[in-house]
Amino acid sequence: MENERYAILANKSYGLYAGIVESFDPVNQVAEVRDCRHVARWYGKTGGITSLAEHGICGSRGGESRIGAPVKATLTGIMNIFDCSAEARATLESAVQS
Repeated sequence: MENERYAILANKSYGLYAGIVESFDPVNQVAEVRDCRHVARWYGKTGGITSLAEHGICGSRGGESRIGAPVKATLTGIMNIFDCSAEARATLESAVQS
């Protein structure tokens, strides 16, 4: 959908998640996320979280990335949200569950 916000979400325990942000309460740091996938490990262009949000999973070791199955989730302790580019979203959505 055009107005969907697909993003990388980081919580205070250093967990990373990717998915469609349906709502975010900044006061309570709670996000409702559809098609939420845990990003356990990833390989990308430069290795940082902003690189993941811009370029997604890529590079010679991209296939070694560990991305969980998509679920509907309530995430707590959200500290940062990084909007993803269309390129990054495509790589994350097509990542093989591992």
